[in-house]
Amino acid sequence: MENFNLFLEWTAAAAGAVYLFLVARKNKWAWLSGGISSFIYIFVFYQSNLPAQSILSIAYVLLSVFAFWSWNREGDITLISWKRRNHLFAIQIILLSGGLIAWTKLGSFHNFIEKETFVLDVFIALFSLFATILGVLKEKSNWIYWLFINLACIILYFNAQLYATTILYVAYFILGIYGLREWNKKSVTP
Repeated sequence: MENFNLFLEWTAAAAGAVYLFLVARKNKWAWLSGGISSFIYIFVFYQSNLPAQSILSIAYVLLSVFAFWSWNREGDITLISWKRRNHLFAIQIILLSGGLIAWTKLGSFHNFIEKETFVLDVFIALFSLFATILGVLKEKSNWIYWLFINLACIILYFNAQLYATTILYVAYFILGIYGLREWNKKSVTP
């Protein structure tokens, strides 16, 4: 069974790498690859005791279907840019929501310290969902969020001994710089 879990993790990581390469190039087929990767990761994260990541993967599968449909309707992908106040408001909501989820589950600050994996899992899931929605909407700064999220994921997945996924997220971080550069070359819709 251990070999099968390792096979699943590496398969999900490979599909995830294809996703990131294609999305950085604004290719709609990225969402098919991302959906496959996310579907497999539902099971990988569940087996690794990362419940928020498993739930997030379910959301990713659904968002992949919507994004593929949405991106399929456009010939050329048109980017948008949010105002700074929208980002600040969203960050505050995410931090408050994550804090409430963690507090409800853990109950005290002492438990926060002991269960840092759970807290990191929750905040990564919330920020990842937000950044994915920004990506689906084609908002340029989603890449900046991903750089920070990917760094946090590297720590989380390494500690969970998901080494293929850790390698994938190192690649995500590096390719995220490429994606940011590529998307910043394009003009935005007013």
